[in-house]
Amino acid sequence: MTAEVEFDEGYAAEQLRRAQHPLRRVIKRFYLDNILREVQGPTVDLGCGAGQLLRRLPAGSIGLEVNPHLVRQLKGEGLDVALYDAAADDFGLQPLQPARYRTLVMAHVLEHFADAAAVLRKLLRSCRRLGIARVVIIVPGAKGYRSDDTHKTFVDRRYVADNRLERSEGYTLAKSRYFPGDTERIGGMFTFHEMVLVFDAEAPR
Repeated sequence: MTAEVEFDEGYAAEQLRRAQHPLRRVIKRFYLDNILREVQGPTVDLGCGAGQLLRRLPAGSIGLEVNPHLVRQLKGEGLDVALYDAAADDFGLQPLQPARYRTLVMAHVLEHFADAAAVLRKLLRSCRRLGIARVVIIVPGAKGYRSDDTHKTFVDRRYVADNRLERSEGYTLAKSRYFPGDTERIGGMFTFHEMVLVFDAEAPR
């Protein structure tokens, strides 16, 4: 998928159509429930897409999305959404006000960058500046990663350890688990298996 496709109206329409499919909605809810277990207070949904997670986040939450057509649709539903290109902003999170959000969620975005470790560090640095206490990252398992040609970095527990991301930019990796089924090898067989990384802010020294 090219950057141009990400921005176009046809892509937005397809995302919205898929989000409304009855069977997909049931399955998606199962995955969203798993993410919501980690959310604390008003949350930033970075790359909110068709808004499935955003609709269920606590009051005061916001979605950031690169596709203007999706932003317009979600705003029409009364959701708080802002147009945002993370790559262009270098993950600076410039549209956000400090001390307003407790959690940031970025689901199935990190794997699209060639240097995922550098991107995560930039994101954590920006979250620290904004006073965000928890950062939740979701990435695909091995089969899910191979299923999309636009994926550039396979992020697993070894990648996190090799890049010394367990403690970075004032955050500590508090949880690292797989879903559904907390076993990494499931991801080699099941496309929709994913890893959830939860980073909590360290107390100021």
